[in-house]
Amino acid sequence: MQKNRTVTEAEELIQPLLTDLETIVNIDSGTYTKEGIDRVGSYLQRRFTDFGFGSYFDEQTDYGNHLVATHKGTNPAGPRLMFIGHMDTVFPDQEARKRPYTVTQHDGVRVAKGPGILDMKSGLLMGMYALHLLITQQQDTYHSVTFICNSDEEIGSLSSKALISRLAKEMDAVMVLEPGRQLNAVVSARKGIGHYRVEVEGIAAHAGVEPDKGRSAILELAHQVVALQALNGTVPGATLNVGIMHGGERTNVIPDSAYCELDIRVSDHAGLEAIEAAMHSITAQPTVQGTKVTLSGGIRALPFERNERSTRLLRLAQEAASELGLTLEDVASGGASDANTTAGMGLPTIDGLGPAGGLAHNPDEYIELDTLPIRVAFISKLVQHICASYQHGNQL
Repeated sequence: MQKNRTVTEAEELIQPLLTDLETIVNIDSGTYTKEGIDRVGSYLQRRFTDFGFGSYFDEQTDYGNHLVATHKGTNPAGPRLMFIGHMDTVFPDQEARKRPYTVTQHDGVRVAKGPGILDMKSGLLMGMYALHLLITQQQDTYHSVTFICNSDEEIGSLSSKALISRLAKEMDAVMVLEPGRQLNAVVSARKGIGHYRVEVEGIAAHAGVEPDKGRSAILELAHQVVALQALNGTVPGATLNVGIMHGGERTNVIPDSAYCELDIRVSDHAGLEAIEAAMHSITAQPTVQGTKVTLSGGIRALPFERNERSTRLLRLAQEAASELGLTLEDVASGGASDANTTAGMGLPTIDGLGPAGGLAHNPDEYIELDTLPIRVAFISKLVQHICASYQHGNQL
């Protein structure tokens, strides 16, 4: 079977893409390594400039600067598109020196390894080169593309969420470049994430002399934890995990304070409302008389739910993949990304457009090199299909 022309064109871009990838993988850019992230950002800015984009930095004090690159297309009536990818990794300083970019084999497949190569430095470059391919072939029939490279996604996009939300208000569709897992897979839904804290106030007393005068905060917290964990399986699509517990200072004192912190994941807004109501019901009824229980916290990332607009975007992605000989699979993920932010705003969003690979956040994370051309071609084709849909009067 004859190879698709777009794949052939993408193959010609892979060597410079890999040169760029080696450069930025070998720069330490953990979330708290501002200097390294800013170096990655400056490098990407130069490449965006080479490809005809304008750009600016949204400067930060505590984290790396966020890079925003824009390109005006050839169709003023075309869609306004947004790409999102993050420059930060989960790895500490000196990690790149210990295990720099390397090409090797994994289960008989040619792969590249290095800190942050899968999640998600390769995805950033794949999106950039896919757009470069469109621009050089004069297929940039969109109104504009806004490309956000943020610096703090691995800790929940604390400083970039407001930037993403502000710019996304003007967009017609959002594409997020997190890893694609498999060659023919994208992510069409993600669970929302909440972080909550349960604090218990008890009464201190001497554990040996007057234990009856105390009210153990730890004992009450234990009852709370058992009851909260029992919520698992009671709300469809929701999970709860108590990950941190702390209480007391001395073994001979009845503890008067204790707390736990918990993570919840919800697949939709109904699940969020249901599990929050159940948590409030449990914490409102202490078991140990004389203790007081307080629940605080809330949702940090709204669920990325499948809806009518995102489904239309997914169909366009399936059509684009079909042109390349792929039968596209859409999967849901229990983890959150910046897609949760834009999907939570009601914008049609698709995620998982990055490379095929595995072991994200692991020292052995890798990307499958031979899949890069078709994945870059797929991103390019997806943009073309969105633009064609708009030209035919079918907006998302």
